[in-house]
Amino acid sequence: MAIRQLDTSRVSLKADELALKFKNRIIGQPKAFEALTRVLEKYQSGIYDRRRPIASLLFLGPTGVGKTGSVEAFVEGLFGKPTYMLKVDCAEYQHSHEIAKLVGSPPGYLGHRETHPFFTNKAIREKFCKYDTAGVEVGQVNPAFTVVLFDEIEKGNDALWNLMLGILDKGELTTGTNEVVDFTPTVIILTSNVGSTELAAKAGEGGIGFATPASTINDDEMKEIAMSAARRKFSPEFLNRLDDVVMFSTLTPANLVDILRIELDKLRTQIVLTSRAVFDIEVSPAAKSKLLAEGYDKRYNARELRRVVERRVAQPLGRLVTTAQIMDNDVVIVDYDGEWKYFAKGTIKPRVSEPSVQSGRVEVPTLRISPGSTPPSPDIPKSGGWPLLDQLNNPVLEVPRRNPQPLFERRGYKRHLQ
Repeated sequence: MAIRQLDTSRVSLKADELALKFKNRIIGQPKAFEALTRVLEKYQSGIYDRRRPIASLLFLGPTGVGKTGSVEAFVEGLFGKPTYMLKVDCAEYQHSHEIAKLVGSPPGYLGHRETHPFFTNKAIREKFCKYDTAGVEVGQVNPAFTVVLFDEIEKGNDALWNLMLGILDKGELTTGTNEVVDFTPTVIILTSNVGSTELAAKAGEGGIGFATPASTINDDEMKEIAMSAARRKFSPEFLNRLDDVVMFSTLTPANLVDILRIELDKLRTQIVLTSRAVFDIEVSPAAKSKLLAEGYDKRYNARELRRVVERRVAQPLGRLVTTAQIMDNDVVIVDYDGEWKYFAKGTIKPRVSEPSVQSGRVEVPTLRISPGSTPPSPDIPKSGGWPLLDQLNNPVLEVPRRNPQPLFERRGYKRHLQ
C-alpha cells in the first residue's frame, strides 16, 4: 500500500477567496483570520458535532482594533454582504427583563402573544435557505449556516450569559412561545473589550490598541491579561463552553498606513454611488502624513483615523460639491502645507454658485397676467388674495427656476434636482 505525505499548509479555494476579502478590510490581525479560516474548513470538511453549533469563538482585545469588523469581513466573504448575519448588541440587554426581546414574553405575562422573539428557526434558516412563493423551503446555499454575533458581550446582563449556556452546549433555545430554536447550523461569535484598562497600564506609553518599540508586552502576555479579566467577569461554565478565544493584536503606526488606504477607498466608493458629482480624489503624501499624525490616538485607535478622514477630507468635499465647485470627471487634489488646501483638475467650466439667502441674491416670483384679462384690484385684501385670484381670469403664477442638475443616469436611476 502506497504512503502519501500530506500537506496541512494548503488551504481551500473558498479560504483563498475569504483571505482576499479579509485583507481588504482588516489590517494587522492574522490570528483572527486563521481562526475564522479554521471555522470555514471545519464546516467544509463535515467533521464537527451536529449536536452543537459549528463553532463558538470569543474575540478579546482593545477597542478599535477590528473585532466586529473581522466578523463583518468574514460574513461578506461568504455571503457577499457584511450585514448578512444575526447581530445582538448586548448593550441593549443590560437589564434582565430585556431578555424577553430575544425569546419573547413567557405565558402569563402581559404581551405574551404580541412580543415576537428575535431568535426563531425561520430567522436563523432564512439566511441560507431558499423559499418558493408559498414560503416553502426548496433549497440551501453554500455555506449553509448563519453567523450569530453577540457584540460587546460584557455589557449584557448575567441573564443573557445564562441564556447562552444552552445555546453553546446543546445548540437549543426555548422561546416564550415554547418553540425550540435550533442553533446547530450557526457559527456563534462573541466580542468583548474586557481587560482593556489592564492592557493599557501594562503597555505604558503604547496606550490602548497601539504598540510602540518601547513596549515590552507580547501577544502571550496580552492574552493572559485579557483572559484573567474575562475569568473575573464571566462564570467558569460560560467560558468552558467556548471552542476558542482569539486575542486581537495591538495596532502599530505602520498598520495605520493600510487602514488609511482602506478609508480613502471607501470614500471613493461613496462618491461614485451617492455624490451629486462623480469625481476622483488624490491625497498628497504631505496630506496623508498629516492625516496619520492626527489619526494616531492611544484611546480610540483606528476609529479616530476614520473621524479625521471625515473631518479633513469628506466634509470639505461635501461643501465643494454643494457649492458647485466640483464637476463630473474632475480630479480633486487634497494637500497640506501648514493648512489644508483643495484643488480640482478638469476641463469643464464650473457652474455658477447657487443663490445665497445671506447675500440677498434670492429671485422673487413674478405674476404674469394673461393678455386681455383684468389686472388684480388693489382693493383685494392680502389675506384673501390667493382665493380671489381665481376670479381674475385664472392668472398664471410663474416662478423662475434654476438650471436643472444632471439626471444621474450613470448610477442606474434618475433624479431631477431643481
